[in-house]
Amino acid sequence: MFKRYVSIMASVLLAVTMLLPGSSSVALANTEVQQTNTSMQAATYTIDIEVEGLAGVILKEPIQITEGQNALDALKKALDSKSIDYSITESEWGAYVSSINNEEAGKLGGWDGWNYTVNGQAPSVGAASYVLKNTDVVKFFYGRWAAISTTTQVIEHSESPTITVNLIGDTFTPAALEPKNWTIGQSNLTISKVTQDTDQQVTIQLNGKVGRENFSLVASEATVVGKAADALQITVVSSQARVPEAIKKVTDYILSKSVSSEWTAVGLAKAGVVVPESYEEIFEQNVQQQIVANLERLKITDAERLTIAAAAIGRNPQNINGIDLLDKIYNSIDIRNVDTMIRQGTNGLIFALVALDTKNYEVPKDAKWNREKIVKALLSYQRTDGAWSLSTSNTGTASYDMTAMALIGLAPYNEQPAVKKAVEKAVTFLSESQGPTGGYNETFVGGISSEATSQVIIGLTANNIDPQGEQFTKNGINLIDHLLSFQTDNGGFKHTMTGSTDGMATEQAIQGLVAFDLFTKGEGRLYDFSEQSTKLEVSSHTILQGIMNNSLLNVQKKKNEAWSSVFIENTEMIEGYYIVQAGEQGTKKETLIPEGTKKVFIVDNDRPYRYFDAEVVKPSHAFTVTFNKEIQDSKSNLNKIYVEDVTGKRVPVSVKANGVKVTVTPEEDYIEGQLYSLVVIDPVSTEGITVKQSARKLFIIK
Repeated sequence: MFKRYVSIMASVLLAVTMLLPGSSSVALANTEVQQTNTSMQAATYTIDIEVEGLAGVILKEPIQITEGQNALDALKKALDSKSIDYSITESEWGAYVSSINNEEAGKLGGWDGWNYTVNGQAPSVGAASYVLKNTDVVKFFYGRWAAISTTTQVIEHSESPTITVNLIGDTFTPAALEPKNWTIGQSNLTISKVTQDTDQQVTIQLNGKVGRENFSLVASEATVVGKAADALQITVVSSQARVPEAIKKVTDYILSKSVSSEWTAVGLAKAGVVVPESYEEIFEQNVQQQIVANLERLKITDAERLTIAAAAIGRNPQNINGIDLLDKIYNSIDIRNVDTMIRQGTNGLIFALVALDTKNYEVPKDAKWNREKIVKALLSYQRTDGAWSLSTSNTGTASYDMTAMALIGLAPYNEQPAVKKAVEKAVTFLSESQGPTGGYNETFVGGISSEATSQVIIGLTANNIDPQGEQFTKNGINLIDHLLSFQTDNGGFKHTMTGSTDGMATEQAIQGLVAFDLFTKGEGRLYDFSEQSTKLEVSSHTILQGIMNNSLLNVQKKKNEAWSSVFIENTEMIEGYYIVQAGEQGTKKETLIPEGTKKVFIVDNDRPYRYFDAEVVKPSHAFTVTFNKEIQDSKSNLNKIYVEDVTGKRVPVSVKANGVKVTVTPEEDYIEGQLYSLVVIDPVSTEGITVKQSARKLFIIK
């Protein structure tokens, strides 16, 4: 590889230079002694030298050299003898061959150039440092290093997706447009069409339904100018792509019926669906019947559930026709000398937290219960195996539903050491208890139910844990797969696999699916109705996602089909837009979203860049990049200056060079409110010198 070869050459040359002062003086002294006795004449001998370019052999013949000459001397002598043009470039690492017969190093994207071997082996020093022996056979050749890559991820079970393939170190040939020259590594997929975007980018149209496993895409040698590229691995994104469709089906089903459940109203509201006006009357009736007319037998979970629903439909829970639901929670009454907060077991404690945190409601200082007291009580009832039961006891029968619900209630307090430890134990319990079909088998509820899976999904996503991750995948089936298997043709959900559409299963399933959808978009917890979490937009994509916890943002990156946190390297606020750059070199685990932010952009810092401050520009804005040397005006060279969107996909732009200036103009207007990157990677000057420092400028469209 050309760049690697140059690096090796540089290190060797430096080492030789450092040794010269001592070694050369000794050699000179010895030579002077010898010359006083004998007149020495340098020997001459013949070596074989060959030069091969992209189009074939340029030169192959014996050359006579003088003892002590190096491989570069021999090359120049051979080329001069045939009047073949060449260029030798002096660099900080020493001299190297930059062009022979008009084949210039770097013409295929920067990972290519002129290399050499001696007797079939690549020396560890540059050609200018290798002293030839009379038995040597020298070959200079144009080295190609082709690699194909893609930012495309295909969706499991999707029909006929397209894949954009980028090429480095080479250019595509017309043969790349022939499907027969590509091999797809999934038997149920075929290639129907290949279209060319640029000489280093093609789009491949597949036929068939995508399976679960990642697969390879192989380009034949005929598709590129040089040798064949390595196989490309295509990532199959799991079932999250089916979730929006499943949400649409279940919401359509729910809306075809009358909405009478608080949990259904919550699911609809968080799915972005308008809750029917008819529900408001039902809501007020429930407050009257379950709270006002039932004080002597009050169930605190009724007050909690109605508080959550009030937040979902925009009502004030402290004044529902004069009734203060919050007071019924933090000033829970006693019935037959038992506090209603714990009369229904751990349910009361869990949903007290959920209700209070829907909009971060204030609890009076003199209230009977505050958040700290509720959290402490709930933690005291966790079993040693990490589970919770329905009873206010740490020895009750473990319940998957109650454990998942406890995770929901504790999520906003996960920064507290005791809570974090309890959550970790609960997550381990749920992971280890997950069955081979991806669900939870509980005799009490009739076997493996969809409701348990829904609750676990809500609990995990509230704590920024991916229900599709390896920890919650058994036999290739994750929690989302398992929940979706319960959806019926009419859009509703079954309680158990052998049952039919069930109301409770459906209302919990819509919440589970919406919770997961919010998680993948970085839009916060299911039961969080605070103003910022519902209005702030976080621009995430398939590789990066942002997880909001009130005004704190944590960034996660998808690696090996699992989401894990990455560090935040840099943040920048500009005209109400907050740019967060994440990568391996950062130090912060989360960032506080500034007040007044109207949108957050998450950017992948996938390589070191010289960074220029971001700016907000008009949709038709043209950039001018000024270099310190005149830039070579060729298509392959200007392809190293481009614009990509926040997902890393290139967008069509016109790039023109004029001396030291290069202008970059969109072929069509950029999309308003979106972020783009102007990227410059190793262009070459007219002198053949590579501009080695990569640069990036982020810009947002007005």
